Amino acid sequence: MTIMEATSDLVFNYVFRRVIYFNSNCKDLIIRTLKLIRDEILKTNTRDTFECIVYTDSFGIFCNNENIINQIERFLVSKLPDNTLIYPHYTVNAVNFEDIKRFQTHTNLPLGRCIKEAIQVIKESIDKFTFKNIFLSFNGGKDCVVLLYLFQAVLEELKLNGQIKAVYFQSDDQFSEEEDYVQSTVNRFNLDLTVIKGELKSGLSDFLKENPQFCASIIGTRQSDTGSTKLQFFQETDPGWPILMRVQPLLHWNYSNIWSFLRQFSIPYCCLYDKGYTSLGNKSKSHPNPNLKYIDENTGEVKYWPAFLLQDSNSERQNRL
Repeated sequence: MTIMEATSDLVFNYVFRRVIYFNSNCKDLIIRTLKLIRDEILKTNTRDTFECIVYTDSFGIFCNNENIINQIERFLVSKLPDNTLIYPHYTVNAVNFEDIKRFQTHTNLPLGRCIKEAIQVIKESIDKFTFKNIFLSFNGGKDCVVLLYLFQAVLEELKLNGQIKAVYFQSDDQFSEEEDYVQSTVNRFNLDLTVIKGELKSGLSDFLKENPQFCASIIGTRQSDTGSTKLQFFQETDPGWPILMRVQPLLHWNYSNIWSFLRQFSIPYCCLYDKGYTSLGNKSKSHPNPNLKYIDENTGEVKYWPAFLLQDSNSERQNRL
């Protein structure tokens, strides 16, 4: 590993990256900690090389082995004092959609295959139904955030202009942090957002009666979700529901793919995920995931790792009652 304080062409030799922000007065601490982490990793791994580049208020980690990056992130969270790192939801830097589209070429990697497949499904949905007849189901959760950025990447590639229509099915028991994130995303993307409160089926029915042009909805469902193993990319709503085509580009993604995408492209997400929440449902029934609990070795406090450090993806929803 090399720690540098300026951009180097070396970073282009690596597939995976993380750009992590920190309080600008902590730069010396960050450099010391990265050197300590380097020594820790070299004790058990001499095969995988990686680079760390430190800037004024951020640093980049570059490696061809994403597991090494995850290991570095875990070290960082455990060794740095609270409030040293600044997570993506507090930054306003633009996401490079060209980077997202280019990653499709890495079909030897799970994330590359996932991105390619999802983009193909989104393009097919636009071809079948047209952009103006599709809305995005968006509630601020991690899966629909991934969909939003993939959708926008496709629109840029196809040179389609206009607002993305988004529909937020809102319960009476939402986290304020989730509400804030939805609003910040609406502002960031200039989304045309409709908020539907109350019962889902009747709310959807009323929306489609008022907006009959919409015949398809892009939804962030994954086959790893409960009861979703037999779903298809294009699937009509069940009998008794308003007639609508559900487009589900993320069916073959898993929990790790979702976080790999969000972290790879420095995409802002709801801050609750950095407090140990791995799945967001109703506020009264959602809690930090017990599988992320740890004891701070310096203070003895009970803390929770961020959601992207969950090691057992099967326990994703163990924080919801």
